Amino acid sequence: MHAIPIPITAVFLALLALMLVGVSIRITVLRARKKIDLADGGDEELRRAIRVQGNFIEYVPLALGLMALVEALGAAPWVVYLFGAVLLAARIAHAWGIYAGVFPARVVGTSATWLVLVAGALVVLGRVA
Repeated sequence: MHAIPIPITAVFLALLALMLVGVSIRITVLRARKKIDLADGGDEELRRAIRVQGNFIEYVPLALGLMALVEALGAAPWVVYLFGAVLLAARIAHAWGIYAGVFPARVVGTSATWLVLVAGALVVLGRVA
């Protein structure tokens, strides 16, 4: 068996995959409970849950891709752990902010996600350009 070349990213990828399943299950449960099979049916709670999932899908794959490149390019492990921890915390804050209607948490989550994307992009560009 071969060792995973990006073990730190692999851990955060697994954790974030579990989070995606959790936010997806929330949508399924809400759909079943509210008997809404398509879109959001005008239901605010379901609309919020769908946006949590959508926003997650829009940002997390690219952030993880950059994180994997940062790790593969030989960044110090603490840097990769920092990227992963900030991304995970950001996604939790963003989800909570939308679910609970706590705007500051949403802003923190979004801003921290953007920070991971920008930092990851700059590290990759700095190492390959």
